[in-house]
Amino acid sequence: MKKIALLVLTLTLARGALGQVDVEARRTLTLQTSFSLRGEEQPNAFGYYWFNENNYPWTNTALRVIFAGIFGDTELSYFLPANTNIAIGVGLGGGMYIDSITPYHDGDRLASQQFYGDVVTARVFINDTIPNPTPLPLNLRATYSVTGSFFRKTDTTANFTIPNDFYTQSLTAEFRFGGIEPGLTARRGAELYLAADTNYRSEFDAFGPNGSLLPAHTQYDRVYGSLSAKIPVQQTTFYARVGGGMGENLDELSSYKVGGNLLNVEPFAVTVHGYYVREFFASDFGIANLEVNQRLTQEHAVTVHLYGDWAVVKPVPPSVPDWDNIFGVGTGLSFRAIKDIDWLISYGYGINTLREGTHGGHEIGLALQKEF
Repeated sequence: MKKIALLVLTLTLARGALGQVDVEARRTLTLQTSFSLRGEEQPNAFGYYWFNENNYPWTNTALRVIFAGIFGDTELSYFLPANTNIAIGVGLGGGMYIDSITPYHDGDRLASQQFYGDVVTARVFINDTIPNPTPLPLNLRATYSVTGSFFRKTDTTANFTIPNDFYTQSLTAEFRFGGIEPGLTARRGAELYLAADTNYRSEFDAFGPNGSLLPAHTQYDRVYGSLSAKIPVQQTTFYARVGGGMGENLDELSSYKVGGNLLNVEPFAVTVHGYYVREFFASDFGIANLEVNQRLTQEHAVTVHLYGDWAVVKPVPPSVPDWDNIFGVGTGLSFRAIKDIDWLISYGYGINTLREGTHGGHEIGLALQKEF
């Protein structure tokens, strides 16, 4: 049934399909980090400067640049003069540590099985914005990409065979109806998003603990979907999202990464408050997120946040492929201060996780965003 669903969705979306080309002018700096008050979580951070401009560097083009120090990505779109609803484009990116893996088991970090992964990728795409009677944009997009992955051992890697360097060819189809305003303080949007990809690895061999290497799959497939809405009601904002993904022949590298307080960072990590960032590697998963924000003051935009998350996760090998329920709750406080920077401090409690042999995880998140 998985293969049938993957095939049907891929064929359905193959006409066109990351949703629309963004033509809004943006100069945004975003930084996020998260750490655990109990247990041994791998230090993490997520941040970038986002430059976006329409009709730049030429008429009928749009340029997007994301720079994150050790990682960068650029994408140039060209709108066809005969039909400006259709855009074709190219993208190039790469960086260090993007494909790094830190596995956990019952809340314990498996330091001997950690390894670093660096990537470089190139892609071409076609995007079709389809006119429709609603105020929401409807976009289809198809992307062909080639990614080179290169791996290194950490100081703690031991008795473990890391992946060899390899290349992946990917064909991705995406459907996006609507959209959610980007940013930590965004208050409106509605979106239905579907994506399917099929991937082939060349020169890929098995990796894993010495003596018990994991199955090596040169081809894998994934399907992902989500329905989300962010609705403002006076000084209150309600956000709800349901979604999920399934895959065929996934491993730690190609899996869905679930867990952590980081916001709006998919596919890097799916948010579940109170857990380590990317604590769970899933072949299949479902997710429901609920957030209620109440602005207390207009000056400095002081806002209280309440979070509730539920996920079901089916892990990839070597974990037993049994479904696990993951519940997380959290709260946060955001405000605007110091050069009009938006700050968000959050706390998450992982209800059914293990930390140092006992139940309950405590995760602190810190995020900031600056619009220029």
